[in-house]
Amino acid sequence: MLAQFVAPMWMVHHTFGEVPSGAVSIALARHWGLLLFCIGALLVYSAFHPALRGPAVVLASVEKAGFVACVFGTPVRKRPMASIMAAADAVMVLIYVLYLAGL
Repeated sequence: MLAQFVAPMWMVHHTFGEVPSGAVSIALARHWGLLLFCIGALLVYSAFHPALRGPAVVLASVEKAGFVACVFGTPVRKRPMASIMAAADAVMVLIYVLYLAGL
């Protein structure tokens, strides 16, 4: 999602079908893109550092579960791409929980 940090208007338009309409919206879109990139980088880093693996997976799970709730708990669920992304994140949360449970 580093692309969203670099080109937030284009990414939001192609993901959600709307263009951010102000400086705050663009800043939040950039921040979200950077957040996702950093969490992904942390997961990759934790793959090589077992002590960080658990906390990194918990952090990623919380972020993804929050996104799932924000999409499926609002009218955003009517947008196909957002629903696909949220469903994929829900599957990832399930996988992370199974990993944390030792299964």
